[in-house]
Amino acid sequence: MAHRIFGAVTLTAVVVMTAVAQERTVSLSASAWEGTDSVRAEAYLGRPSLYINRGVALARDVEMENGTIEYDVAATPKTSFLGVAFRATSPRFSEVILLRPRQSGTIEALQYAPAFNNVAAAWQIFHGPESNAAVTIPRERWVHVRVELAGPTARIFFDTATVPTLTVPRLAGAGGRRFGVWTGAFGRGAYFSNIRYTPSSMPVSTAGAARPEPGIISNWELSNAIEPAAFTPASLPDLTKLTWERVTAEPAGFVLVNRYREQPNGGVPVDPTTNAVLVDSVMTGKVAGSRIVYARTSIESPRSEIRRLQYSYSDGVVIYLNGRPLALAMNPQGLRDDLGIMAGAGDVVYLPLEKGRNELVFASIEFSGGWAFGAKLDPP
Repeated sequence: MAHRIFGAVTLTAVVVMTAVAQERTVSLSASAWEGTDSVRAEAYLGRPSLYINRGVALARDVEMENGTIEYDVAATPKTSFLGVAFRATSPRFSEVILLRPRQSGTIEALQYAPAFNNVAAAWQIFHGPESNAAVTIPRERWVHVRVELAGPTARIFFDTATVPTLTVPRLAGAGGRRFGVWTGAFGRGAYFSNIRYTPSSMPVSTAGAARPEPGIISNWELSNAIEPAAFTPASLPDLTKLTWERVTAEPAGFVLVNRYREQPNGGVPVDPTTNAVLVDSVMTGKVAGSRIVYARTSIESPRSEIRRLQYSYSDGVVIYLNGRPLALAMNPQGLRDDLGIMAGAGDVVYLPLEKGRNELVFASIEFSGGWAFGAKLDPP
C-alpha cells in the first residue's frame, strides 16, 4: 500500500457506482472563492483563468463528496506546487492531489496526501505506488486533470491519459464535501481554468473496510503539543500536567498526528556554507522550529520478558517504557535522504516488559512534511 507502514488486513469491498448528475461549472471570479487573499481572476495563455499565489481557495456554495472534478492547470516558470483540494471541511482540512513541476518526470511529480490542520500536505507519510505517480509537467501550457471520487477511492487522470495515472485505494478521510484549488506556501502560484464538477446523484455505498494487521498498537492517548524548549529527551515530564486525547491508528497502522494537532513548518538546521544537515544538532532531539507530542498506551504482559517492538515515525521519536528512555531515532528531510520519507519497516527496539501493566510512551517530533508514528508489538 502507498501509506502501508506495517500493513492492513483488507476485507472484501464492494463499490457501487450510481448514475451521475449533470456537469456544473465553477465561476473564475475571485468572489466565488474563499480561504486565501491571493486569488484573482485574469487571462493567461489566451483564456480566462483563476490565479492563486499561495494556500487553498475553496469554491463558495459548492459541495460534492462523490463524483468527478475536472480542471485545466498551467504552471508558470516559478511554480513550485499546485493541485486540487477536495472533501474539505475548511481551507486547512482537506484531501489534496498535488503536482510538483520541479520534479517533472519523476515519481514525486504527482502525489496524493491529506492536508489536516494545515494547508501543507503530509507528503512524507503518504508516499509510494498508491500515492505517487511519475508524470511530465510542462510549464506555460494548459494541462488537464480529472479526479474521480468513489467512496474511499480516488482515480486521477493526468493530461491526455485515458486510464488512471494514479489510483488511491483508501483516502485518509477529511470528512468534508467542499473542493477548491491549492498551491504551496512559497508564493509561487499557478493558474486554473475550465473548473467543473459532476456530483454523483446518490452516495456510493461500500461494504468492508481495512483494519490494522495483528500486533499493531491502535489505541493511544495523545498529549497537547509542546515546543522544543520544554522537551527533555532523556526523561519524561510529569504526564499528569499534560492534556490528553484518545486517538486511534489509521487502517495502515500509524497514528496520523496531523489529524489532531497542527504541525510546525520548521526547517532542519544546516551548515550555511555547505547546506549539509547539522547531524549533531538534530540528534539531540531538541531543535528549534520543531514541535513534540507525547503518546501513551499500556501493554499487559503475562510475565517479565523481552519483546520486540517495530516502530515507524516522521520526523523523529523517543521511546520510553515505564518511564525509562530506550531509543531516540530521527529522520527529518535531508538527514538520511533528500525527502525524509516515513519508512514502513526497519526500526526495532526490544522492550524489557514487566509482568502486568507496562506504560509505553512515544515522544513524536515533527519539523514539516507530515507528522505520524506507528508501533507493532510481537506476540508474547
